Amino acid sequence: MKNLAKSLSRRPASVLFLICVLSSAAVAQGTSNKTVRELRLGETVIKVNVYEKAGGASVTFFAPHHDERTAGLTAREVVERRGGRLVEIESFDDAGRPARRLRFTAGGKPYSVDPNRIYTDNGRRCASQGPEADAAVKSFADALLKIILPPDARGPRFVVAVHNNIDFDSKAPKDRAGDLTAAAYARTARLEAAPPGGFHESAAGVYLSNAEGDADNFVIVSAASLMPHFAGLGFNVVVQRPAADLRDERCSVDDGSFSV
Repeated sequence: MKNLAKSLSRRPASVLFLICVLSSAAVAQGTSNKTVRELRLGETVIKVNVYEKAGGASVTFFAPHHDERTAGLTAREVVERRGGRLVEIESFDDAGRPARRLRFTAGGKPYSVDPNRIYTDNGRRCASQGPEADAAVKSFADALLKIILPPDARGPRFVVAVHNNIDFDSKAPKDRAGDLTAAAYARTARLEAAPPGGFHESAAGVYLSNAEGDADNFVIVSAASLMPHFAGLGFNVVVQRPAADLRDERCSVDDGSFSV
């Protein structure tokens, strides 16, 4: 994460987006200013934590999955050291443990949703739970986007979604199919063949670095112009397809994720 933090402070002057996927690591918690926003998801109040520190890099980190604590805590550490902001969704299960999905009620009925599959009409269609729930999810997503990307913000913006995953190398080969790694976004040498999971359908290109020994560690960027920068720092890099090409009814292409 050290190299990533340095690269963000030298970001190009344009609106850009990337996803950083990390494997687990110990990180320190920062002391940046924290505010709590409360958003309605149907009849349920969802807390959104915003950590900010003035000065340094003009970067907004976004942590959609509350159970991916390595990602959220690492982003807080970077904000504390270099400035910027982190937007973090809170979600807990019945035992009080950080949870991936958001549970809510709409019309008195219980639902749950992945908070990284809610930002496009097609993504909401792919995970549809009925008109009432879908309307509540869209309203929540629109309100959340105004926090992540304030409409009155000025100047260039660099948005980084942060995630962490289960260590690919710790699994038996039979349990690795469909895992999210940089290589999963690449077709094989035979053009008709591709890894399982359909991830390649959303990617324009993939760079696999010999300097990165962990298949789980990679960056997804929204602009091909960023690939050389991050490849030069030793990251595995996936370039997402252009925005126009992501407007697709296939859920493997437009899944409603924040990057899309």
